[in-house]
Parts: sequence; structure tokens; C-alpha cells
Amino acid sequence: MIKLVRIDYRLLHGQVVFAWSKALGITRTIVVNDEAATDDFKKMSLNLSKPSGMKLNIFTVDELISKIPKVEQLSDNIMLIFGNTEETLKFCEAYSKIEEINYGGIPKKEGSEQYSNAIHLTSAEVEDSKKLRDMGIKLYMQQVPTSKKEDLNSKL
Repeated sequence: MIKLVRIDYRLLHGQVVFAWSKALGITRTIVVNDEAATDDFKKMSLNLSKPSGMKLNIFTVDELISKIPKVEQLSDNIMLIFGNTEETLKFCEAYSKIEEINYGGIPKKEGSEQYSNAIHLTSAEVEDSKKLRDMGIKLYMQQVPTSKKEDLNSKL
């Protein structure tokens, strides 16, 4: 069962992954990032940063879309982590069962606007986010389970 869908450019960020996996009983993390899925060094690094005992898959967006029927059959509590809004939107357009997305970390870039401590969106990321919102998906910003959950939909 998919318990959390998160956007975090750091993908598997130690403290964050440990906090969310403990809070939600996550037993499998699926990193969805075209760049990481096609880079052996990044895959090795991600495998080293996962909590022991947690299963990890690293897929491109297209791979996850093709594997989602199998993923739905797993008995694991699953956290999907996307590296950016563009790939998240592509997945959600192909898979309409996502109800909410946690924005955990999107870095400050040239031309980006700050929405919370860890969320800085460019105009393209805002457009992706509006499309996700318009699909009926609740978007919220929350770095760790113990921090305040902030609504993003109303700020777009």
C-alpha cells in the first residue's frame, strides 16, 4: 500500500527517510527519478543511505508506470519519493489514485519563490503543482512527521 508520496530533490535523505519510515511503518521505498535510475553511482549511493531492513527500488517514471499493477499487489507499506514536480506530474497523469503529495524539499534556484523553509518553486514547478492540484490532489509541505503540515494548494 502506498502510504506516502513525497517530492524531495535529495531523494533518500537520511534523517527524513528514517523519520517518515518510522512514523508510517514504511517497509519499501521506491525512488522515482529518471536521472538516478540510469546512473549506477547514484543507485549505489541511494542503496547505502537506506535504513537497514528496508527494501529499495529505483525506477524511472516510465518503469514505475509499467510496474504499478505489481506494486499495488505488494504487502509492503510503500513510500514513493520523486526528485521533482515534473516527474511527479507525469506519474500522476498516468496513475490517478494518488490523493495527496508531501512536498519535502525543493531547493532555491534562480527565479524561484519561497513557499516554506524547504520549498522554493520556479514558475514551471508552480505550473506542475497547479496541474496536480487541479487533478484533485492535496498538496502539503512537511519536512518530517513531527513538523507542522502546511497546505500548499491554497498558496499556488
